[in-house]
Amino acid sequence: MESHPVHRFFIAIPLPDVQKEMLAGFCEFLGEQWSFKKWVHPADYHLTVRFLGACSLHQVQVVQQILKKLSFRLQPFRLSLEGIGQFGVPTRPRILWAGVKGDLEELHRLYSDVTQALEPLGYPREKRPYHPHITLAKKYQLHDFPHQTLDDQLPPYLDRSSWTVEELVLYETHMDRSPMYQPRAVFRLGE
Repeated sequence: MESHPVHRFFIAIPLPDVQKEMLAGFCEFLGEQWSFKKWVHPADYHLTVRFLGACSLHQVQVVQQILKKLSFRLQPFRLSLEGIGQFGVPTRPRILWAGVKGDLEELHRLYSDVTQALEPLGYPREKRPYHPHITLAKKYQLHDFPHQTLDDQLPPYLDRSSWTVEELVLYETHMDRSPMYQPRAVFRLGE
């Protein structure tokens, strides 16, 4: 019996090239000091809005129709990079991430609207609160991560990292590739 490939999808806010380059340069510097198993490819930097997981072609089409209607009602808003943090055990984090600041109320509204629109399709609401972040690296390999000094690592140019969020993207994940995430559909906010 022939097995069908599993197609995994998620909805995210893409980062503009300027912000990707800023973070890539920062991660290159950090990569010389910190032993993470995997550093995210700069083309894959994004702010996840909703993880969908495995989807059939029909589900993807329905999600696209919903996002098209929804994006028309949403307006562009401003964000900028702010700070770095981690998830997991402080001395051996699972995830190193960059945070965002700016119109967080609009970002949370977008998240809430997308979540609410997809619930009837069988994508239940997350139990954890939404914590917008850009994943930079995964799986620290030692037990000595300098979590107390994370704030000291910030480059001064991050305060000039503001951008206007103008689109949502439906991405497909390809586990065997680098970069891993392929845009499948783009939805302009307010259009």
